[in-house]
Amino acid sequence: MAMDVSGIDAIGRTAFAVAALRAAEHREAGGPFTDPYAEFFLEAAGMPLEPHPDGRDFAAVMRPQAVVRGRYFDDLLLSAAATGCGQVVLVASGMDSRPWRLAWPEGTVLFEVEQEPVLRFKDRVMGERQVQLACSRRPVGVDLRDDWAPALCEAGFRVDRPSVWLVEGLLYALDESASDRLLAGLSGLSAPGSVLAFDHFEVGPSLRAATDRISPGLTRLWKSGPADPAAWLHRHGWEPAVRELADVAASFGRTVHPAHMPGPQADGHSWLASATRTAAVAN
Repeated sequence: MAMDVSGIDAIGRTAFAVAALRAAEHREAGGPFTDPYAEFFLEAAGMPLEPHPDGRDFAAVMRPQAVVRGRYFDDLLLSAAATGCGQVVLVASGMDSRPWRLAWPEGTVLFEVEQEPVLRFKDRVMGERQVQLACSRRPVGVDLRDDWAPALCEAGFRVDRPSVWLVEGLLYALDESASDRLLAGLSGLSAPGSVLAFDHFEVGPSLRAATDRISPGLTRLWKSGPADPAAWLHRHGWEPAVRELADVAASFGRTVHPAHMPGPQADGHSWLASATRTAAVAN
């Protein structure tokens, strides 16, 4: 019998759509990304593994993006954890299975910052499946619209130690003001040498049309986020490295949907970004 997910709000439920993209990639051997646990979350929620006909356009637009960013962030997080960032923070972690899926260096402490109903669902699913954690995981049940930093620190996060932050699949659901508040909050918690990673893209006609076919309400969840990721990071004291999704995809032998291709025929830029904490926030 499917678990009750009625306590998970609309933003939280978008994580199931991403889990479906990851599960589809996992079922096709030989790709750059694999996630054996994404299917567990879908089955527990009573959601189909294959997209509904109305969701096929969305899957075509977003699956390559989800796969490429997944592999890119896997590599980045493991590298940062192995070279001094022993604290890993997954911001709005959704159905991310990295605490169980990745081979973390010994001593890694991973914080999952997410709404409490989402964390309870994940805990129950992975507990019933008896999946073993690959690191010390500390769930932090908060709403990012509230003051979430105290809860993170109460869970054992140390502001005097370097950390690696992942903000995946979130910024395009925030307006520019909300993005600023989020970055200011995590910047204030980040010791020198900390690393930040995120994905972001300009929401164009292809994605709007695809989400409209599923639900106009879903389309309304997508906002603008920061217009210039590199300048945005600089303003908050980070040294950025921003890459086009299509270029990263090519390094993994993949192509992306035209919605994510740079150039005059594209819907807009699609970025994968990393940054190192270097300075205090500029006034």
